[in-house]
Amino acid sequence: MSAEPADPLRLDGWIAPAIVTVAAVILSCAALMIVLFALMGPGSCDAQSACSWGAGATRNIMWTAARAILYVTPLGLFVTWVLPWRSRWTAARRRAAAFALLPHAVIAADLLPLLVFSN
Repeated sequence: MSAEPADPLRLDGWIAPAIVTVAAVILSCAALMIVLFALMGPGSCDAQSACSWGAGATRNIMWTAARAILYVTPLGLFVTWVLPWRSRWTAARRRAAAFALLPHAVIAADLLPLLVFSN
């Protein structure tokens, strides 16, 4: 009967949560600015000059992603900091970090169609 080796404590386990926390703060500010400017753009749309449907759908996706930042990002950041700093939790911590930045990626991906479809 052999004993399994203990899962070593990783002293560099704080690096990924710290990087994603700084990135989330910076990207959240940028995403908020992008979404607010995108929502402000169709202010000149009226019945005679209807704005493009594609731009409206893109704005709706961006607004939904901006609201998701309020819930998804703090949850992902919480999980990255709370998971044990053991070797076997490294992959889960990285997935939680990517999950925390998912709404930011959606806003960045929707920026190009907004520029293409807008008048």
